[in-house]
Amino acid sequence: MRQTTGVRELKSRNVFSLSVLAMALGQTAYAAEEVQALDDVVVTATRTKKLTRDVPASVSVINSKTIEKSSATTVDQLLQGIPGVYAARMDSSSPNRIAQTYTRGLPGSGRTLVMLDGVQMNVLFDGQVDWSQLSVQDVERVEVVRGASSGLYGGNAMGGVINIISKQPKPGTVAKVGGEYGTHNTKRFSASLSAASETTGFYASANRLTSDGYDMWTQASKTAAGVNASKLIAIGTEKTNFTARLSRNVGDQSKAALNLSYLDDISTGFYAIPNYNPQQRKQLMSSLDYKFFSDNTESSLQLYGRFGKQYADSTAAPYTAITSHGTYDDKEYGLKGQSSITLSDSQQLTLGAAWRDGSIAVLENGYTATPTRVVNRNGYLQNLGLFAQDEIRYGTAWKFNAAARWDKWSTNGSLTDTLAGQPTGVYPKRSGTEFSPKLGVLYSITDNVNLRATAGKSFKLAELTEMYSSNKRGTVTYWGNPNLKPERVNAYDFGLDYYFAEATYAKATLYRNDARDFVYSVTRDATNNDKVNIESVVTQGVELEGRYKPHEFVALNASYTYNDSTIKQSTLDMALVGKQLVNVPKHQAQLRAEIDLSQETACALSVNYVGDRASSDKNTTAPYHAYTTYDASLSMRFTEAVRASLAVVNIGNNKYEGIGYMAPGRLVSAGLSAQF
Repeated sequence: MRQTTGVRELKSRNVFSLSVLAMALGQTAYAAEEVQALDDVVVTATRTKKLTRDVPASVSVINSKTIEKSSATTVDQLLQGIPGVYAARMDSSSPNRIAQTYTRGLPGSGRTLVMLDGVQMNVLFDGQVDWSQLSVQDVERVEVVRGASSGLYGGNAMGGVINIISKQPKPGTVAKVGGEYGTHNTKRFSASLSAASETTGFYASANRLTSDGYDMWTQASKTAAGVNASKLIAIGTEKTNFTARLSRNVGDQSKAALNLSYLDDISTGFYAIPNYNPQQRKQLMSSLDYKFFSDNTESSLQLYGRFGKQYADSTAAPYTAITSHGTYDDKEYGLKGQSSITLSDSQQLTLGAAWRDGSIAVLENGYTATPTRVVNRNGYLQNLGLFAQDEIRYGTAWKFNAAARWDKWSTNGSLTDTLAGQPTGVYPKRSGTEFSPKLGVLYSITDNVNLRATAGKSFKLAELTEMYSSNKRGTVTYWGNPNLKPERVNAYDFGLDYYFAEATYAKATLYRNDARDFVYSVTRDATNNDKVNIESVVTQGVELEGRYKPHEFVALNASYTYNDSTIKQSTLDMALVGKQLVNVPKHQAQLRAEIDLSQETACALSVNYVGDRASSDKNTTAPYHAYTTYDASLSMRFTEAVRASLAVVNIGNNKYEGIGYMAPGRLVSAGLSAQF
């Protein structure tokens, strides 16, 4: 297949200073060694293969070399240090359901589309992502596209897209085993097998992570518990996942693949109550992919399914007994296809369609106070999308990208409760259409300097739980709202990229999101919280990133993000106007040094900073305070087959407050892996 853009040879230029970026130091855990190498190829930005430097969008790629050296145990930890992304996990023992990942100041995991090999991972229930679905050892690369992306991907892509690409079978047969031990009795074991011939490939892996966890409870939580504070105990985890992929070439021009991924994620502890189950989530993801290639056309078809089930018990003060049991089912089926046609050396046209059908079912029973009470909540979603994209190169300097997508959607739900006096109802079907255009322009001033800009419109439907499910946590009831309208955002960004030499660059991006009908949790009173549409919210900021290699064996990486997320209009509650959105930092930064001590030994040092974050809708409570952490890692390869690692995260033992929970302080881990 002919490519519309080629790889241009880079000329060496004078080195540059990172002082502009270094003035604000660090975000959490781990940045990227070559977060965006000059020859990286990205697919997610345009749904076609392009060099990162040839797309108008703001993109980052975490490649296999970076992942291999990382001490991250979950994929979202790999994202920490990517500009414009806030990944709020504090430790591998933290439950997936409280790990948050935002892009460009738009809080809530559901506003960033996360995919695994093209299959949406955002759960229909609440938009959250099970980041432990795939072990880091099974990830080949991660592509991050910042900015509104509904023009190609529909809903959930308001702030951007994160596409996790799993490892593919390699020629020959390779087996790997590994183990790791660390603070809080954290143990990780992994095993994988890859085998491939000229026509058939197979990859399978199994991973197990257990941890006693630690006391994540804030002082505010303990104070609220009063004399029952001793019932709040350490929060641990037991995570198991399996992955399998079978691929086969069908003739010379097509390929088929079957993918399976299974997760069993158990949280332990929380409350000192006999037989208490804070949460267990199981999820199976599967897809059948088919790709066809010809001289000027590349087509793909994907049939997928995602099936999740979660069990959780509820309790309340004085935290001595289980008050009820809950079972949460979510299912999603989908079919999508596209065809990219190279019309000429300077133009490529892509046409596609996507269909998805999903549902949630919540069953709550076993109420201690009312044993016969049964509550059922159900929600349904159907969505059809049609999209088109035209990529044009004009001369050697200009590149244009125009995309648009039309979506037709419908939702409905129901609530039944056998307890007299409780709300019930069958919520009528709601439907609508959305049109999401996006335009991108890239101008190459020279071979090494690019100007880029994008403007687009995105939307997001309210999560099914936001519309059709209410729940009580502690003394507060969080009410659903079946009348929530879709969110819409007009998004703009403008960037400058300067490539000085191989593996040396500096990038700056300005962005703005104008959101309407923003779905937000608003406190009604001390015991009630409502989901409402906020008329106007604006997020805007700047992203800076750079890489500098002063020596062949030394690399410096830096990133900084400034973001302002403000409520501009709210007729339902004027006290919200001018307030910052909850849980979004204004400042994030990371500075990281990587040193290859020899061909067998490498180390990395990083300093990470996250600024204050609002902790309540009206910003009346003390914010989650800013924090700085220092991390170090060492990797040694004894032979071609045996590798050892040592990592110390949060060297200063800073026990800062994350999003409602405390950080664990210093974490030390050591690992050993072997390849056969």
